[in-house]
Amino acid sequence: MSFSVASLLRAALLALIAAIFVYPLARLLSLPLWSAQSDPGGWMSLINSVRFALITALITAPLGAFLAHEIARRRGAAVRLAAIGLWLLFLAPSYVLTTGWIIFLALPGLRQSFVGAAFLGPGGMIFLFVLKALPFAVFVSRATFAAIGAEQEEAALVLGLPAPTRLMLTLRLAFPALAAGFAMAGIETMQEFGIPATLGVTAHIPILTYAIYQRLAQVPTDFSGAAMLCWRLIFAAGLFAAFHVIIQRRHKSMLVHGRNRQSGHATQGPQARAATAVIAGLIWGLGILIPLAALTMRAASGAISTTDITGPVIRSLGFAAFAATLAILVALALLKLRAAKGLAFGIAVDAAMVANMAVPGLILAAGYILAFNNNILPLYGTSLLLIIAYAAGTIPIALRLLQNALGQIDAKLGEAARLHGVRPLARAIDIEAALLATPLAYAWLLAAAAIMFELPISELLYPPGQTPLAVAIVGLDQIADFAAAARLSLVGMASMACLTACVMLALRYATAPARPVAA
Repeated sequence: MSFSVASLLRAALLALIAAIFVYPLARLLSLPLWSAQSDPGGWMSLINSVRFALITALITAPLGAFLAHEIARRRGAAVRLAAIGLWLLFLAPSYVLTTGWIIFLALPGLRQSFVGAAFLGPGGMIFLFVLKALPFAVFVSRATFAAIGAEQEEAALVLGLPAPTRLMLTLRLAFPALAAGFAMAGIETMQEFGIPATLGVTAHIPILTYAIYQRLAQVPTDFSGAAMLCWRLIFAAGLFAAFHVIIQRRHKSMLVHGRNRQSGHATQGPQARAATAVIAGLIWGLGILIPLAALTMRAASGAISTTDITGPVIRSLGFAAFAATLAILVALALLKLRAAKGLAFGIAVDAAMVANMAVPGLILAAGYILAFNNNILPLYGTSLLLIIAYAAGTIPIALRLLQNALGQIDAKLGEAARLHGVRPLARAIDIEAALLATPLAYAWLLAAAAIMFELPISELLYPPGQTPLAVAIVGLDQIADFAAAARLSLVGMASMACLTACVMLALRYATAPARPVAA
């Protein structure tokens, strides 16, 4: 590739980032600067959001640190069950979990009980927020515990330090990980939309993300008021991120060094094994089995309705396939050009991706309404804009998933192939595509699953008459048609499981070693 072509491609990709990230956000967030509108209100929604975020973070951070430590440094059946359960919780849409619990607690014996009454209030909100934030706290803390070498434990044992002192030393080294789990849980709770759109509406608890949606959904649309609420959301989430940065700078530990030796996975002690088993049981029971069983029972027992089940599922599968493919292609192009050369290009890409991950999809979708609802770019109300928004929201995830895999491929492989006369297309297919087949498949599936059940972008941008799966489920919840919502949720999850199985079978067939030809 010549320098001029590479430069043109970098300029085109920077223009693309500006069009799908910078321009829509700038249009929305700049509205309060020249708007004469007074305070839009909604302070109670901000207070509730911050309160729930703080409580969720305080509960989730120590639980996440304990699970991260056990998963990173211990082995056993309870550890494996906890790890699998956390991934299932991470992938499960929050509004589907909420629907399952609402159906479960609507049973005659539970409806008037203390648990049923507590669930339809702040207690239920905190419970669901903790379930959804726990995987984030574990995943962000795990790397720190995995990096703590064996030399720390060995030195403490040689010095004869008692177990409580050794525990305090480990916690001191892992304090930045605790802060990261606290900040991640708080930010995730502040940005959560599915729980406020279901249980929050049912319990009449105002939450900031849903307050933003209400201003965008009303007639006439209150863009200026929504933008001011967006600034409050960004500022509140930024406080959690700033807390993490301050703790990271003041208490960081150099865990990876020249004498670092990785600690092996030791067998859990009886107390840690019992605690892990209890937490894993709660994750599986409260977060997976009870909601899934409730959805299955309600779907089987409810009256057959005329609600369209297959349409939203097929539609969302198509949206997910197109948007995930677009996100993967853009991510690969960005990574390839960033690896070639150009420090400024890499900094611009990283800054845009970090900003996009920090801004919830609700705000991005609101920016799209302003940016593409005009005579110059009349894309609002089309499937194309919805697919672009889906892809824009998942490009940062695809970048993070593919970055390490692409960086591990030695550039000399391509140079050797070029010297042997292999054409660029053949090099891309026979070398890079073959080596990246597995990470590409996993990244595509994760992006497709996220898009399949994406709610805030779908709520604001779906074309009339083309209701996506998430919007259909939440709409059925809000009119209390839980049987149809349960069927739609189960069919959607089953469809995604079938798609995953098909992709994994195709990957296994494509990467299987060729059989030797008999002489």
